[in-house]
Amino acid sequence: MKLIGSRMESEFRVQLKESLLNFSANSRLVRALESEGHNTSRACTLQWIPEQCEDIFVVLIDGSYLISIELSKFESDTPPIFERTELKDYRSGLSRLHQVQLLVAQELVNEKT
Repeated sequence: MKLIGSRMESEFRVQLKESLLNFSANSRLVRALESEGHNTSRACTLQWIPEQCEDIFVVLIDGSYLISIELSKFESDTPPIFERTELKDYRSGLSRLHQVQLLVAQELVNEKT
């Protein structure tokens, strides 16, 4: 699949650029990822799922793999839960919409070099 400059791509680009800006802040998410050795200078949040007791993030790292991270909302001393997923595995079964989102995110992350 290739990017074609569609309206959907433009909308994802706006959302994902905001995500890139959030990684420049010293947030709890950034600190947790960096504590596990992940490079956040080229990271982008693809999904944020706010649950009742925790926040779950799916983050693209260096355009090459994904980290799912679960952060407790109320207990800051609770260690985060990490799960690494390779792009090949993540892509399988993705809807067209999510494939486009991933391609746009990869493009944006690769532009940050």
